[in-house]
Amino acid sequence: MTRSARNLAGRLCVVVLLGVQALSQTITVSIGSSSVLGSNGNAADIESFLGITYGVAARFKRSSPVSYLAPAEAIINATTFGVACPQTVTAGNPENYGAYGYGENCLTLDIYRPPGTLSNASLPVMVWISGGAFLQGSTSVYPGTGIVARSMELGLPVITVIVNYRLAIWGFPGGQEAADNNALNLGLYDQRDAFTWVQNYISYFGGDPTKVTAFGSSAGAISIGHHLFTSDSNLFRAAIMGSGTASTLAVRKPNDPAVQAVYDGVVNLVGCSTASDTFACLSAVDEDTLFNAVNTYDPDSLFQIRPWAPIIDGELIPDDPFTLISEGNFATKPFIIGDVVDEGTRFVVPQAINTTDDFLNVIAIVDSPTLTPSTFTENQTLISELEALYPATPAAGSPFGTGNVTFFGAQFKRAAAVIGDLHFHSQRRAFLAATAKKNVPSWSYQLAQLTSTDPSVAWEGVAHETDVPFVFNAYPSTDGDLYTVASYISGYWVAFANNLDPNVAGQPTWNEYGSSKQSLQIEAGATEMIADNFRQAGTDFLTTARAQIFNA
Repeated sequence: MTRSARNLAGRLCVVVLLGVQALSQTITVSIGSSSVLGSNGNAADIESFLGITYGVAARFKRSSPVSYLAPAEAIINATTFGVACPQTVTAGNPENYGAYGYGENCLTLDIYRPPGTLSNASLPVMVWISGGAFLQGSTSVYPGTGIVARSMELGLPVITVIVNYRLAIWGFPGGQEAADNNALNLGLYDQRDAFTWVQNYISYFGGDPTKVTAFGSSAGAISIGHHLFTSDSNLFRAAIMGSGTASTLAVRKPNDPAVQAVYDGVVNLVGCSTASDTFACLSAVDEDTLFNAVNTYDPDSLFQIRPWAPIIDGELIPDDPFTLISEGNFATKPFIIGDVVDEGTRFVVPQAINTTDDFLNVIAIVDSPTLTPSTFTENQTLISELEALYPATPAAGSPFGTGNVTFFGAQFKRAAAVIGDLHFHSQRRAFLAATAKKNVPSWSYQLAQLTSTDPSVAWEGVAHETDVPFVFNAYPSTDGDLYTVASYISGYWVAFANNLDPNVAGQPTWNEYGSSKQSLQIEAGATEMIADNFRQAGTDFLTTARAQIFNA
């Protein structure tokens, strides 16, 4: 588990622990002849239904939906979280997958709603897809009580749904063998099954299936971007994407040499390399063997290597996402999109990047499944332009606004600036530009609020993933500025889910991105509209050069 995820878990637990003295009551929702038993053990009496199975799947197979309208009566105990899906474990943290363990039977979702919600309430629904580099995540880390509480404060009640989906090799196996066995992008198909479950059943919980907003951060936002490529446009009506679009990362073909090398590496580790059918062998190895192999292949290197991620499958992802976006092949749904100021810092940590060669090497490997450098370093014209647009001067680098402090090396901040712009800021702008051609309503933001004054993490700046506790309204009132920003962000999100417009009384006005190309800068005491033109020449260049840099 990354430090940011651990901090997030701690912050979000505040929302839950505020109600530890509340007496929990059983809440029952009827779905046909079945009864779903939830609880309301928190100070605000927010009702939760946890660990509801939405699909079942054998390893490396697409999931099958679970029917809750079967003739036989059933009682579903939804008072505790389901297990996390198997995943990578960084720094040996057992809390990586929460306090509820992990297992391959993990396709569950959690529902949070205001107290006393009736089945005919027709409330807007917010479905959260978590981040974690497609390697980590668990619903238990994201209790939705804070969002629901904020929606009640504003008189704009919502229902929040948190989704588990398969991760790492279990959710995103690559290689020609996976393609031949129809096993690509299983985690994305899991998400679609969860959205389908919401369409079929959320009305029994008081939700309106025609008013679903998909929201997510990082890999969750990237996932939502991929779902916008599908012809089925009825699963959600709007989207909120924090720190990610479909083109944020290189999306490769299943037989890409780097992707194939990852598959072959795991096959070797589990002892399947001599099998006549390596995919069948890999499908049959016991759970612990595969878990240990995955964490041997990717040992504590979440931000240095990305071995498992979405793949071009000709179906859900028919082509390179950047091409699809630039050609206008996406669903036209209202959306919010934004980034944090210092998106790149956590992706180069902690390295002594002192020379130009060090700098170029980091740029070349950061998006490689196997740490194989891309060939862009052989293009001197490309390198010269990159160096001119992103000088080695520490004061020009990220974390921005920190002067000449170098942190881990003379060119650490230079590398962080490029990676943040390459993967996040430039791709956000490219998506906004493409959707503007179709007049899609859009709102852009930049989070500028520092979450820590601890000198030991000053190198992070306003770092990737620090937006999530704000989204979940997880800071108590004693946290001052952080509480204010959390109230703003969760308020905007709730208003958007209700009205397809983030503006809400008592908060700064947020204008559409439009032709003026303005973003809302969000920071305590300085939340205001700003021109979205910082490092414009740099992000324009990186948008043009992305294919060569990604080597995809």
